[in-house]
Amino acid sequence: MLRRTDTLRGRDVGGHRHNKRVEASVGVSSAAALHARLPGVNRVTAPERASTRPARGLPESELQAITDTSTRLVPLLNQPPMAGVPITRAQREGARYRRFLEALGVAVYTTDARGRITFFNDAAASFWGRRPDLGEEWCGSWRLYWNDGRPMRHEECPMAIAIREQRPVRGYEAIAERPDGSRVSFVPYPTPLRDGKGKLIGAVNVLVDVTDRRRAEDALRATAQALAASNAVKDEFLGLVSHELRTPVTTIFGNARLLMDRADRLSQEDRSSMLSDITSESERLLGIIENLLLLTRLESGAQLDPEPQVLTHVVRKGVDSYMARHPGREIRLHSDSRHIVVDADRVHLEMLLENLLSNADKYSPPGEPIEVFVSTSESEARVSVLDRGFGVSEDEAHKLFAPFYRAEAAKSTGNGIGVGLAVCKRVIDMANGHIWARPRDGGGSDFGFGLPLAEEPSQLEATA
Repeated sequence: MLRRTDTLRGRDVGGHRHNKRVEASVGVSSAAALHARLPGVNRVTAPERASTRPARGLPESELQAITDTSTRLVPLLNQPPMAGVPITRAQREGARYRRFLEALGVAVYTTDARGRITFFNDAAASFWGRRPDLGEEWCGSWRLYWNDGRPMRHEECPMAIAIREQRPVRGYEAIAERPDGSRVSFVPYPTPLRDGKGKLIGAVNVLVDVTDRRRAEDALRATAQALAASNAVKDEFLGLVSHELRTPVTTIFGNARLLMDRADRLSQEDRSSMLSDITSESERLLGIIENLLLLTRLESGAQLDPEPQVLTHVVRKGVDSYMARHPGREIRLHSDSRHIVVDADRVHLEMLLENLLSNADKYSPPGEPIEVFVSTSESEARVSVLDRGFGVSEDEAHKLFAPFYRAEAAKSTGNGIGVGLAVCKRVIDMANGHIWARPRDGGGSDFGFGLPLAEEPSQLEATA
């Protein structure tokens, strides 16, 4: 990991003031125009020009202007004006080159042939979030990382490669971390600088901030992945729903047609059996549609209408109603108290209990009773529905409340589209409660929910 140990000095580079000069606001797009007015900048050797390729996000003309200017500037950086000594023409040209690089709106810095920083402009200081000491090695970034988050070592830095191998380095993208912890994605363009004889005299690096582009690409990639996942879920959902709807509709239609065409030739036992099939399949179809509609409403932001409810009363009525429609299944109700009051939407609370009872009935062996417990703690009312079915693993329990998810054992045991428990969770979440699924001691499952107790339950005792 690259880490700088020097302390921050001078002004806050995040809000630094530019020197007052005409060129202070010049952007990189006008670099070529300024570059054309500087003397002697076309003296870069031919091999170096040939090795400079157009870079994504930085036109070749702008990169060449910066490279040419830096080539003229680097030899002059070690010739600062001295008191009492007349300023030479070379020093005046060096000042012009420095002003040119300072005026750019893109981060630029130079090093000597050993990779020690000799110059950086205000844009580079702002990019780094610090003003490094001249003489620091390779670059002024506080820390560097690869795009996958791995720390980038000094010797892996593109500027180090450019100087060590004496060639321009392109095609890199990295992440720089500032001292305040903020990060910026960037594309570097390190280029070696040579004198007229081809000797390496240093290097220049241009750092192009691509953070916004990177974020846009990440957002686009995430959107594409979400869309692909959504399409996969949609396809699976449509296939599942079409099967689950077709089955009860086929049973209802077939039995109804037989009763219409051959009722007088069917025995009473056959007619009763067919009517029972129509009733049970109609109930199943209605449950699927109601759950889908409710899930859609809740997902779109629909609000519940909570009122004080005597929970034991609601649960008892729900159990009695279910047993009346399913006389072959015994349900045992156990309650700590008759007067347990919660704030809930009555219709949704009844559908919640119906889903849990239906789930337990569907996966329990014939003849095994379902047990329902209603209990309280100091601040919460709890309802547990226990069965002796195939059970649920602790690892899979949290997945059961996701829309359209079905456990493998459930797929091979009974029909369903995986929305009932998802509806239960949405209803409980909106009522500020919690829901669970866990293995039951001795085999089977324990599905239940908890709701906050109403503040003054005594007010409803007379209406229970």
